[in-house]
Amino acid sequence: MKAELLSWLTQLLQVLEGFLQPLSASHPLVILPLNILGFWLGLKLYRRLGSPLLHPVVGGSLLVFAGLLLLGVDFPGYQQGSGLLYLLLGPAVVALAIPLKQNLGVVRRAGWPLMLGLLIGAILAPLVAVVIATLLGGSRTVLIALTTKSVTTPVALALAQEMHGVQSLAAGVVAFTGIVGAVCGPSLLRFLGIRDERVIGFTLGINAHAIGTVRALEISALTGAFSALAMGLCGALTALLLPLFAGAF
Repeated sequence: MKAELLSWLTQLLQVLEGFLQPLSASHPLVILPLNILGFWLGLKLYRRLGSPLLHPVVGGSLLVFAGLLLLGVDFPGYQQGSGLLYLLLGPAVVALAIPLKQNLGVVRRAGWPLMLGLLIGAILAPLVAVVIATLLGGSRTVLIALTTKSVTTPVALALAQEMHGVQSLAAGVVAFTGIVGAVCGPSLLRFLGIRDERVIGFTLGINAHAIGTVRALEISALTGAFSALAMGLCGALTALLLPLFAGAF
């Protein structure tokens, strides 16, 4: 715990040093307002039109992407300018446990069916993607990135580093998986006749991690609680098992 706290404080100092750098297009005082403005406009657009295709994560990301193109900022520059957001990503994910605590009684009653669903889902979600990529001739770098697609970004980045993968590629795969799951997941489940909010939440948590959990919270607190539970357990299970099979890639 002490080592993690020291690591977090070291990262905080690095972020604060970034604010002391000369003003440029990739400076935190430019990138952070751009992120906030992009998300705010994306949220307004989403609430006005109500289309899941314009979810703030999608719309906001596209607006930020357009802003970066206009400013001529590349990915390393954007990553450096967004250091504060990266730093707060971990605590934000932990905060998603609040609805889980509020619905803990309902979660306990679900019991073993949830655990069985978690085990199958956590294994199949990355396995199907890896098998398809292998059949299509995907490289080792791509395969490693795909194995982390169903866990939150902090976990995915740590796993990619542990398995000597490319962190930026893993982050991109995680974001794409979360966006697709959040946008298409609820509609697909309704099409399949699934109305149980516990099942919807758990499915979103396993397949679309934090982004899916945010979408689940829009449905109901109960859906968000089961999504947060699935996201946390899936991340822990993947972090424990994946390094054991890393040698297979």
